[in-house]
Amino acid sequence: MIMNFICRLSLLLPITFYLLPIAFNLGVTENAIFANAQSLEGLQLSQNTLPKSISQAVLRDASKRSGIKVSDLQITQVTSTIFSNPCIFKFGEVCTREYNPIPGWIVIVQVQKQYWIYHVNKSNSQIILDPKITNNQLPKKNANAVLNDASKRSGLAVNYLKITQSTQKTFSNSCVFNFGEVCTQNFDPIPGWEVIVKVKSQFWTYHVDNTGTRMVLDPQITKI
Repeated sequence: MIMNFICRLSLLLPITFYLLPIAFNLGVTENAIFANAQSLEGLQLSQNTLPKSISQAVLRDASKRSGIKVSDLQITQVTSTIFSNPCIFKFGEVCTREYNPIPGWIVIVQVQKQYWIYHVNKSNSQIILDPKITNNQLPKKNANAVLNDASKRSGLAVNYLKITQSTQKTFSNSCVFNFGEVCTQNFDPIPGWEVIVKVKSQFWTYHVDNTGTRMVLDPQITKI
């Protein structure tokens, strides 16, 4: 009987030693797959983590354009991407097919009830807002500046004046911004607003830049 047991054991031992490395390797492979998955997930999170300097720059731009405090704005989505060429990076509707890659991010900012889409390159040297974004809500500080100027010029109290229309515009240069009838063709854009104020029976047209520091009344306006 003892001899039979020894014979059977001698038959089983080679099989056992053969199977152990396979079982061990299966465990190693499983651990390696898990580690690789974690590594890929970490890489993806790293790519989609917007550097603080860029998030601040995007929020400052959205604040300047909208007149809303940075603290009241929120970045809702960040996607790391490679724009195939500068045309696509700048939201061009009809683009060339050249491949001149620009690594960067697509950043979505919530501005009140709107969602603004930005393209930003990795170096933070270019921040482009989707030109289809429209924001026809005149910032309060700009509205106050225009009404105060109209009040001063007309001698009427602010509560007797009314802004009837405000349109966001990009004036091609200072000459156009200043209501020049004959203007140069150089392109030196000034983003801002055209604002119309009702003053008694008249409608006064103002040009004001986004910051509210530059403001011009149409010189053809006849003062009351």
